[in-house]
Amino acid sequence: MKETLLLLLLVLFAWSNADRLIPVEYQFWKTNQTWIRVQNNSDQDISDVVIRVWSNPHSLGNIPRGKFKDLKVHRKHDFSEVVISFKYGTDLIERHAGTLDEDANFQMTVFVNFAGVVTAQTGAEAMEAQAAKQ
Repeated sequence: MKETLLLLLLVLFAWSNADRLIPVEYQFWKTNQTWIRVQNNSDQDISDVVIRVWSNPHSLGNIPRGKFKDLKVHRKHDFSEVVISFKYGTDLIERHAGTLDEDANFQMTVFVNFAGVVTAQTGAEAMEAQAAKQ
C-alpha cells in the first residue's frame, strides 16, 4: 500500500513538473518559439505594456504611437491564451488578444488602435504583413 501511494505521488510530481523535467527543446515540436508583435496604431503612446503568454507576464514597457515591439519566448505547451494590458492615457486596459496554437504557428500580431481598441491577427501572414510595412 505504501509503495503504491509513493509511486502515485512520484508520478503526480513528474506530471506536474513535466516542463522542468523535459526541456522544450527535447519535446520534438515543429515550432519551439513563440513570436508576438505589439503594434501601436493608436493616436497616443501606450505605457506599461504587459503580455501574458504561457501563464507568465512579459513586460514590454512603453510603445510610442506608430511603433512596435517584438516578444520572442520559448513555447511551453500546445496552446496558450494571450492577454495584453497597458495604460492608454490614464486608463488601464486589459484585453484577451487571442489563442496561440499550431494552426497559428505560434505567431501573433496585436494591434492597439484608436481609443485603446485591441485587435489581433495570428499566423505567419500577420508577421509577414508587418515586415512588409517596415
